[in-house]
Amino acid sequence: MIKLNRAMMVLVAGLLLTGGSAMAGDSLLDALKNGKTSIQLQFSLEYSDLEDAADLDAASGLTLRTRLGYRTGEFNGVAFFVQFHNLSQISENYRWPGGGDADHDVIADPHGTRIHQAFVDAKLGQSGMLRLGRQEIILDDARLIGNVGWRQNGQSFDGASFLSIKDRNQFQLAYITRVNTILLTHVDLDSMILLNNRFKATENLNIGAFGYLLDTESDAETARDSATYGLRLDGTAGRFAYDVTFASQSDYADGEGHGGTMINALGKWKVGDWTVGAGANVISGQDGEDRAFDTLFSTAHKYNGWADQFLATNGGNLVNGLQDFYIQAGTLYKGVAFLVVYHLYETTDGNTYVGDYGSELDFQFTRSFNKHVSALLKFAIYSADDALDNPTVDEKVVWARVNIRF
Repeated sequence: MIKLNRAMMVLVAGLLLTGGSAMAGDSLLDALKNGKTSIQLQFSLEYSDLEDAADLDAASGLTLRTRLGYRTGEFNGVAFFVQFHNLSQISENYRWPGGGDADHDVIADPHGTRIHQAFVDAKLGQSGMLRLGRQEIILDDARLIGNVGWRQNGQSFDGASFLSIKDRNQFQLAYITRVNTILLTHVDLDSMILLNNRFKATENLNIGAFGYLLDTESDAETARDSATYGLRLDGTAGRFAYDVTFASQSDYADGEGHGGTMINALGKWKVGDWTVGAGANVISGQDGEDRAFDTLFSTAHKYNGWADQFLATNGGNLVNGLQDFYIQAGTLYKGVAFLVVYHLYETTDGNTYVGDYGSELDFQFTRSFNKHVSALLKFAIYSADDALDNPTVDEKVVWARVNIRF
């Protein structure tokens, strides 16, 4: 059930009432007739073999994600959107937190049905829009707040968001009361306030600033509650493109001991038909009284290697921190986009382990056949350092996907 507090319900009622005559007769009928449906089908075949101490069998699964959406036409500047989501397991030889086959490794795709999005949009003036209800939210590069679009079950948020685009400035504000997770569960919050501003300083430079205030339902000092503030610079200089983010955390609400930092930097060069790049993601771990940096509700799979060895950054549980240094290269050949990435991982703080975590080699091939059908083949090979107390282990993961949308 979508969680909206009393103030949000009053706002929704106000929007409906101010629709006036537009809500009645032909106006409403026209809005419904002019609505648009959407269908997304994604078949995903995944194989994951983790060299864990329990020596579990490799995981494999074939799943189908179905999403059916409908958006009304506008009446009096107001429109509605609803999107139903179902994940069906065609072949299931894997486990996930809370279910599945306990003898196999993890694939985080539980089966089930839910409403993925359901919101009302209301135009405010010439440049503003208010959105109320369950919605996907992706801020900046999704490093801290995202929809986890890679997994078959994505992530959405219950609450209200406001977007203003005027001249060269884009401002976003959101008030969140619930996070709907990729495991088809939810996390209720006292509140999460998101502020994000992006200013186009020049044709080749964007300057961003953000503040994310998380207040969970826990009253304990160990609560995840935190304030995250940061800056982002991205742009181009000739054939060179760059993207740099710095963020720091401090105490907020009931949580204590927050003092972590994160640096995320990527530079890419266009060389002939290839684009080559190098980057680093440095995330602090537990340092004395300061807790590890929490990457909040991010699309974590996009970062730190596709084998997902370091997902504990979401939640601030990677106590030894992370230094991820990587190089990448990509090109387009006969309609097939190719990307290869090589990572080297080290700790930033030595609490339970210090030194090299390991390395990872990732490959991805994608092809769009037309505007409705695309396909993907993807590999991740993680090689852990052989130190006895290394918390990571070798892993091989393969994905094959077909996406159909109308």
